[in-house]
Amino acid sequence: MPDKPILIFPATTVVARQPLPSAFVPPPRRPTQAQQRMRLAARFHALSQSFGVVRADTTGIDPEQVVVFEVAGSVADFQNVVRRIGGMEWLGDFEVDIAEPSPAFFEQGVSVTPLPGRLFVVMSNQAKIAEIVQLWKTWLRSRDEKLPRNFGKLAEVFKFLNDVRPWSVQDRFREHGALEWWHECLTANRATIRFEVELWCRQSDGKRVEAYDRLQNLVREAGGQCVTQTTIPEIDYHGVLVDLPSLQIRMITEAINANQDTKLLRLTDIKYFCPMGQVVIAHPDDSTPGTFRQQPTPEGDPIVALLDGLPLENHTTLRNRLKIDDPDGFSIRYNAGEQRHGTAMASLIVHGEFDANEDALLRPVYARPLMYPGRPDVNNVRWEQLPEDSLPVDLTFRAVRRIYEGEGATPAVAPTIKVINFSIGDANQLFDREMSPWARLMDWLAWKYKVTFVVSAGNHHGNVTLETSAAQLTTVTDADLRAQTLRAMARDRVNRRLLAPSESINAVTVGAAHADLGPNSPSADILDLFRAARYCSPISSVANGFRRSIKPDILVAGGRQHYRARIANPNSSPAVLEVLRSQSRLGQHVAAPGGTAVPPSHMTRICGTSNASALTTRRAAQLFEQINALRADPGGEVLSDDFVAVVLKALLVHGASWNDMQAVVDAALDEHDNGPARWNRVKRACAQFLGYGEADWARGSVCTDQRVIMLGCGRLNANEAHVYNVPLPPALNAQRVGRRVTISLAWFTPINTRHRSYRVADLWFDPPVEQLQLKRRDVDHNAATRGTIQHEILEGDQAVPIAQGDTVPIQVNCRLEAGSALPEMIPYAIVVTLETASPLSVSIYDQVKIALERIRDASRVRPLARGSRANR
Repeated sequence: MPDKPILIFPATTVVARQPLPSAFVPPPRRPTQAQQRMRLAARFHALSQSFGVVRADTTGIDPEQVVVFEVAGSVADFQNVVRRIGGMEWLGDFEVDIAEPSPAFFEQGVSVTPLPGRLFVVMSNQAKIAEIVQLWKTWLRSRDEKLPRNFGKLAEVFKFLNDVRPWSVQDRFREHGALEWWHECLTANRATIRFEVELWCRQSDGKRVEAYDRLQNLVREAGGQCVTQTTIPEIDYHGVLVDLPSLQIRMITEAINANQDTKLLRLTDIKYFCPMGQVVIAHPDDSTPGTFRQQPTPEGDPIVALLDGLPLENHTTLRNRLKIDDPDGFSIRYNAGEQRHGTAMASLIVHGEFDANEDALLRPVYARPLMYPGRPDVNNVRWEQLPEDSLPVDLTFRAVRRIYEGEGATPAVAPTIKVINFSIGDANQLFDREMSPWARLMDWLAWKYKVTFVVSAGNHHGNVTLETSAAQLTTVTDADLRAQTLRAMARDRVNRRLLAPSESINAVTVGAAHADLGPNSPSADILDLFRAARYCSPISSVANGFRRSIKPDILVAGGRQHYRARIANPNSSPAVLEVLRSQSRLGQHVAAPGGTAVPPSHMTRICGTSNASALTTRRAAQLFEQINALRADPGGEVLSDDFVAVVLKALLVHGASWNDMQAVVDAALDEHDNGPARWNRVKRACAQFLGYGEADWARGSVCTDQRVIMLGCGRLNANEAHVYNVPLPPALNAQRVGRRVTISLAWFTPINTRHRSYRVADLWFDPPVEQLQLKRRDVDHNAATRGTIQHEILEGDQAVPIAQGDTVPIQVNCRLEAGSALPEMIPYAIVVTLETASPLSVSIYDQVKIALERIRDASRVRPLARGSRANR
């Protein structure tokens, strides 16, 4: 426990939340009633006729169809209209860019594409679509463009309707990579091709059974089989693993290329065709013996869990430090020397980088293997991957449920877990607007069990193309090489998106910083593109999260990934650099299988975002011990077990910042204009490269005389708020000294998978910039409020008057965003740091500590205001 522990805020009371500032977005120009009639009459007629095709494909007496209303701009509450029309089922609301909008939505008929819009998706039978068509005709006859009572929102939809149509074959393949997966399997001459079909998850069990039966019948007709299915209504997921003969796949792809379809392609129950989850992890295959100091055996219940490959349990560094739970029997599928990824991740969680020579964790780590070695590659090496006979969503769901609820006759196996490490990502699911089922699962599980997932953002091993030629690589300056690399990464944004499930909004998503404690490049032909500068890793994502939220949340050291020039690259052409695949002498030092010693003691070096997430999980375990000790301090009774996971989530992010990276990115992107537009572009780019920045865990959790950290937590209902009064130390009175205030708010939210906003609970605070004459730095405030972590840094050096007893209020607000009610109160944690750039004559920590005790003492004797309650 540090000499100056984190201070705990006194209990606060409930007040009404602050109103959100109005953000009026003018709707697009809309077509006239006459224009809509001319444009859409044929579309409504075609929609009605499409039921004939559905009827011919099914044996049902009342066939259903998935119908899409493509609307320009944003129309709220359309789902209420659907609920009033019995027989229609609301399936979803998606934000889209309309690729080919009608020119009628633009001035002078000039079409500027794409046009922001929304897709409203419903399941309907023909009779109910006929009602919609009749209402359409009523609207066309209406002089005031209105409809009968309760259908006003449908009138708004008709006004801004760009298209109405069935859910199409193109929709079923959109941005999911199934066609590319099929092509890859056909090229490899596989006799049978396995892939996933995601069905629309119907609200009733009976409808889900009927949908599966229809799919299974078509698959059997084509000579295939449905291998397994999983239904999780809470995340709107109904997934089926399907095998089809390659001949059938070839016929389907030929039909698509010819703009034709088949019964399977137009099966209305199918939401998406998806490739098999691709998580195949390659590690250096060579290792060397290591020596290690003896450390005490861990004790107590595990706090962190590792869902990964199987760790080498009897490795010298891991013996008696893991609790391995293998109910699926994956361990028998491993041969000696194949326990690579799980061993490395367990090593980093338990010990950190071995070059740092840190103490091992005090508690054991729970480990559940989700992977095992797959088919041999061309070199007859088997790499770890997810099972081919399971759906990743189902496997993860069962693993986490077993931790907290048990399985069958087995009770909960590790209910004390507060943090789950997930250093796995699906290379076939790059994030694109819509949350993947895997991320939806993670968000729901985080909320259900109040657990923090630490997830790696994913590695991108594609080539890096510079502007300089290969011949000039030896003469380019450090600054120029770094700038060229950042620009190359920015140009490749579309291929550097987040890997599922790292877009999860309840998780802490971790990217890799270009840093480790090992040696640097050992030879002239092996290149460090950042020349040892501590930037984001060149294999990291350059991305946003859901609805342009901050992702990754933080960067953590993930090793310095090295490159080499591609051999076929002409000296006169731009240098094309490829990842150095085998760099066992470079990167972070970790445990590895190998050798003949008993017990095993080999080591290797690796890089990647997996490492960064493992180190983040290690830090969470260390912070748990710090929080546990705080329970004996004044106010420590608020740190109940229910709040531990969300407190850890806030503390993991609290020390993060961009440092000087905004200036680096600004110079590298070489924007030619100036002013607010450039400033906004640079801010967005920095957030995509850095998230909230590299985590500085000492700064975020260690108090000093000139740095005081305060912690609070509670629960809020919708439209409620808690106010925290931050004491201002009199030592800052009229002092012209650099000061920084950092505020981190974290919470867990329920999710609404059929609402475009998805996030049910929106919490936020408005940073107190005025009283201390501070200015925001780093992330744009709007971007910081789009996820479940709001992290703000304020800085200034102006002299301001401060009297004894002065405080700054920080109000934590809660509102509903994607739902009509909260299922339960929202747990949150807030961490506030006040620090000075240089020491003062007295300790600001001591002054704030005394002031907090005075506030706490006063709250014990002061009666609560009528209707208010202590924060829960």
